[in-house]
Amino acid sequence: MLSLPAILLLAAVLATLWTAWRSWVLPPFPGRFNFVAMQLSASWWATAAAIETIVPAPADKLFWAEMAWLGIVGAPSFWALFLWSYTREELPSRWRLVPAVVGTATWAAALTNDSHRLMYTTVHPVSDAPGAALVYGHGLLFFVVTIYLYAFMVMSIVVTANGVHRATPAYRTHYLGFLVAMAVPWVANVGYVTGNLTLFDLDPTPFSFLLMGAVFYWLITRRRLFDLLPVARDALLDAVPDPVLVLDADGTVVEANPAARALVCDRQPLGRRLAELPGLSVLSFGTSATLPVPLTLECDGGQRSFEATRVPLTSGSRGGGRSGPREVGCLLMLRDVTHRRRAEARLEDTVRRLDLARLEAEERLVAEQEAKRALKGFLSMTAHEFKTPLAIIDGAAQILLLDAEMKAPGMLPRLEKIRRAVRRQVNILETCLADDRLSDPAFALRRDPLDLPALLRAAAAAQGDAAPGRRIELDLKDCPAGMTGDGPMLELCVHNLLNNALKYSPAGSPVRLRAWIEVGPGGQSELALSVADQGIGIPADEVERVFDRFFRATNTGTAAGSGVGLNMVRRIAALHGGTVTVDSRLGEGSVFTLRIPLRQEALCEEGMAGMPAE
Repeated sequence: MLSLPAILLLAAVLATLWTAWRSWVLPPFPGRFNFVAMQLSASWWATAAAIETIVPAPADKLFWAEMAWLGIVGAPSFWALFLWSYTREELPSRWRLVPAVVGTATWAAALTNDSHRLMYTTVHPVSDAPGAALVYGHGLLFFVVTIYLYAFMVMSIVVTANGVHRATPAYRTHYLGFLVAMAVPWVANVGYVTGNLTLFDLDPTPFSFLLMGAVFYWLITRRRLFDLLPVARDALLDAVPDPVLVLDADGTVVEANPAARALVCDRQPLGRRLAELPGLSVLSFGTSATLPVPLTLECDGGQRSFEATRVPLTSGSRGGGRSGPREVGCLLMLRDVTHRRRAEARLEDTVRRLDLARLEAEERLVAEQEAKRALKGFLSMTAHEFKTPLAIIDGAAQILLLDAEMKAPGMLPRLEKIRRAVRRQVNILETCLADDRLSDPAFALRRDPLDLPALLRAAAAAQGDAAPGRRIELDLKDCPAGMTGDGPMLELCVHNLLNNALKYSPAGSPVRLRAWIEVGPGGQSELALSVADQGIGIPADEVERVFDRFFRATNTGTAAGSGVGLNMVRRIAALHGGTVTVDSRLGEGSVFTLRIPLRQEALCEEGMAGMPAE
């Protein structure tokens, strides 16, 4: 029949089963399986004890006393494993085999006690009353198992006491509460084993484990120990180089790593509200604050810059999931960005100085362009101004030549020398003026029908007059009769090529000018014009640069020249849609070949667009 002890035990079992279910549906926490297993083991133990009080026959009471050993072994064993996992680190699942194997073996030994008497040596009722409780004489195996259980309970106390030492002040009282709750099973079991304490003539230990589980569940749920996990605190927080603080829902600092404690003057931020900490009080913002938040602090090493990030810590749903998760605190992380800020400041200073340098360079460029335009204008004006007196000198020299043929024949060489010097100066001026016109973006080619043989003969004659005694050989038998192009510019190209050939070849060697028609890469006809000499040639490593503006080969010596002529030839050829190439052997001579398409469409339609200037 039901008795008061049975009713109390069964009520406690129902409460413990509810607690086990609530613990299992909480957000995952370290040792959850072991904690639930401890509660189920204690429930098994208490249920067996309740049934033992209900059944009247001594044999039935002994059976249920033996059935209880599965829970008797499991409750303290799983309790110790849970405490280790919760306060230190999660134990591997294989450790659960220890209480499972030992509990099953002890349970089997108790059920077969009649054959070996290792668990109970004697069993008899405390009185002759019906349903009286039994008194057990304990055998060797009972005390072995008891020592095993006491070892686990001692381990539980040691682990919890160590947790008290490591816990922050905000949680130290909770660990002390754990120790007080664990003292209840100790007192109950020691009193029962020594025969000094019973509860309704029964072992009070199952009551104490049920009570301890309820107290612990209240502590961890009411004080949010499952929400703000203390597991692996040292490894997780102390190893982080950046300051980290854990705040509860009221803004009180409940945890801080060494880097965070170093930011507080007295290095004691724990248990104090964040708003009370110098320098950190600006971070006392609400949940709607925008993050990260810049922060500057005066530290031992000088001024340091941080970016504070707030991470809310939420628990599971309140009231069985009907109201959603609730915020129980926050994690405040301060990232040290001092070096980054200093680098940004240096970068901003560098950018500012580069902007100033750019503005100064632009001003200098504008001034240089203005000076260049002024210089070009001056040179153009000077060239035109020089052409007039040179024309006068040349005309006077021609008149003197006519008169000297009759009156002073000895003056003829001198007058011819004057005319050659005048023509040389005129050619230089024409080259400068042409280069100036080519440098104008608005320049456009003339499209005149040209008599090519006549143009080439005139150019050869002019160069021959400028270099008496030199021989220019013409090969025009395959020369096209005409083409469309800019006559003065093409004539200037021929003048420059012939002038270079005559200038850099020996006096007795001829210069050969040849023109012919050849088929280009696209199948179109083009004029090919070559000027070959037997002069000094061009060094192999300088051939590619010979058409660059102002470039002169290293073997030209003291020969007069500006390095403009060949560059101008390339530019005029490009305007006509053609090219100019050179084949040279050092000490043997050079061959310059100008190729220009004969069709009018090849002429440049957009002035100087796309033409290489250098």
